[in-house]
Amino acid sequence: MTRPPPAVPAAPPAVAVWRGSDRVTVPLGPGRAALGRLERLGHGTGPVLREAGLAVFLLAPGTAEPVPELLGWLGWGPELRLPIEARAAHPGDPRVPGPRTARWLRAGTGRPALDLRSPGLLCLLDALADACARERLGLPPAR
Repeated sequence: MTRPPPAVPAAPPAVAVWRGSDRVTVPLGPGRAALGRLERLGHGTGPVLREAGLAVFLLAPGTAEPVPELLGWLGWGPELRLPIEARAAHPGDPRVPGPRTARWLRAGTGRPALDLRSPGLLCLLDALADACARERLGLPPAR
């Protein structure tokens, strides 16, 4: 008797993803530039918060750890010292504010955060690195 393949678990509700999410943070200027570019190109980013001069791109749990390696693979290695920080969620971290009280750059309602299977993750990382490099060099944001 053959068994059917195991069911793929459904994506958790967006609020659950926000509360235990990994994060990629960049300064607010490059974060806004990258967000605008990605929206113009029709790429999703998942939820994005504004916190203390930073743009905080919320990712699905387990996504932050490979971010430095992915940036290197894209040609944005650590030698460039770009102000991009990836941080995994930890149980003691402060909770992400609820959807109504957060300061959103891009509201997170309705879409789960990007994960390692999301094609948009590489687009996001590339856009963030490009925006950070352009700001450092005094160049205008990419279109």
